[in-house]
Amino acid sequence: MVNKLAQRSTLSAAEAQALLDLPHRLIKADPGNYLVRNGDRTDSCIVLLSGFVYRSKIAGNGARQIVSIHLSGDLVGLQNSFLDVADHNVQALNHVEVALIPHQAIFDVTEAFPAIAQALWRDTAVDGSMFREWLLNVGRRDARQRVAHLLCELALRQEAAGLSESPSYILPMTQEQIGDATGLTAVHVNRTVQRMRSEGLINAGKGSVTITDWERLQRVGDFCRAYLHLPATAA
Repeated sequence: MVNKLAQRSTLSAAEAQALLDLPHRLIKADPGNYLVRNGDRTDSCIVLLSGFVYRSKIAGNGARQIVSIHLSGDLVGLQNSFLDVADHNVQALNHVEVALIPHQAIFDVTEAFPAIAQALWRDTAVDGSMFREWLLNVGRRDARQRVAHLLCELALRQEAAGLSESPSYILPMTQEQIGDATGLTAVHVNRTVQRMRSEGLINAGKGSVTITDWERLQRVGDFCRAYLHLPATAA
């Protein structure tokens, strides 16, 4: 988390230490476990220490839309510090460990250290940029583009976070979950992945993906990394 925020705003040694000294409670969760439920009144911000979580909304007919994927180092639910209740669910994709930081501790450290406040503000702004791209992905791209775009994003984010080395990375998502993130059925996702494999774009195994033609996959997915706002030195 500290390394990620330091990419958003220059942090001194004292500011980095203030973040490390934040009071927190550690918890572990199994795949599918809820960390936050829609309608919950929350008093803590989630810092993902290991594993993957996703945020989702549920339609009136029970259909699920996954609206974001988060990985180690991400702050999840920072906006709940300012909202009365959570407006979405947060669930574990695989086995995760998280730190729960009280909202008041976040308020206190941002008042004491303006650079930390700026880093958190920028992190939230990037979160919004990613939401807009996901909306475009589901609303205006075809199935092949949607899946390719998601695979490109996860590859870059994991490499930038130091969690993987190109061209292979972890993908702890079922075809149903990929479908819920891209607005497709699991059957449609399966056909799309098989087609991409036959085209020599990817190799997909259980829990992992290897990108075999990065340039073509970006073109297929209409992918441009600008919306991720990664530092110039990142992957």
